[in-house]
Amino acid sequence: MRASLLFLAVCLAACSHDPALPYAKLFSDDTPDDTPDNNDDTEAPDTDDDGGDDTPHHPDGYAEPNVHGTAAKLQEEACVSCHGATLEGDGDAVSCDSCHDTTWRTDCTFCHGGDDNSTGAPPAGIAGADPFGVHTWHVTENRKPAYGCVQCHVMPADVLSSGHLFVGDTTPGVSEVNFTGGLSAVGTYDGAGSCSNLYCHGNGLNDNGQVTASDGPLSCDSCHPYRNSGWDAWSTMSGSHAFHIDYNQNCGHCHDNVNDRNEAMARPDLHVDGEIDRVSAHEMNITEEGCTGTCHEGNHTNLPWE
Repeated sequence: MRASLLFLAVCLAACSHDPALPYAKLFSDDTPDDTPDNNDDTEAPDTDDDGGDDTPHHPDGYAEPNVHGTAAKLQEEACVSCHGATLEGDGDAVSCDSCHDTTWRTDCTFCHGGDDNSTGAPPAGIAGADPFGVHTWHVTENRKPAYGCVQCHVMPADVLSSGHLFVGDTTPGVSEVNFTGGLSAVGTYDGAGSCSNLYCHGNGLNDNGQVTASDGPLSCDSCHPYRNSGWDAWSTMSGSHAFHIDYNQNCGHCHDNVNDRNEAMARPDLHVDGEIDRVSAHEMNITEEGCTGTCHEGNHTNLPWE
């Protein structure tokens, strides 16, 4: 009697905090043939449509996260063509959810790591290292808000979002930089760690900031003139900045909710956030047009800024 064929789908349990994506289909597409053979003990030739190839589609060891995860990221094969448009399985091809928790599709850290913090920064590159080097600084609060991924990337809803990984991604293995959804909407990236035409890293007046990831720690005057920059630099700032700084007034006198009078950054979340905060440390009302009130015994009533 013709022997029945058995097929085994091998899955590994999902490893938390692993950059892998479920991908493996470890069995062939053959189906068992249980047709009676009229008591003929001679095994008949295999007449399946696939030519009798019982070789599993993926090689041994393919279910290992660092194997099929990397293959998926590099689009060595189209996962959805076998495992279904939602990766929930199709026919013999297993569902990714049979190994991985169903939340993996929207869990950024499942694929992008998160060695420093829960944001997914720094993300592990396909080779295993953070390819940019300053992700953590960008996504944590320091001298500016904790920025979200949208400042530099199109942020997908899940792994099946068009252009992200499995669907419509025309640049496999590349993390595209796109500033259009963030504060620096006209910013550009040269592909080698340098950005230009930025609001962030700019002087606050125009989209003129530029920075390279290898520049190292930045100070206040890396982006805009500071108290020790001198008159020529102060004169490039808006309105009466040069006059006030030359008069030994620090940032906290007019931006008291951001910087305190001792030059400490009191509210990093309000710095480089796309808004200009005008709050006086004195009995003054400050608007875009000018000031009203008294400062250092000087009457600023209706004094224009420009």
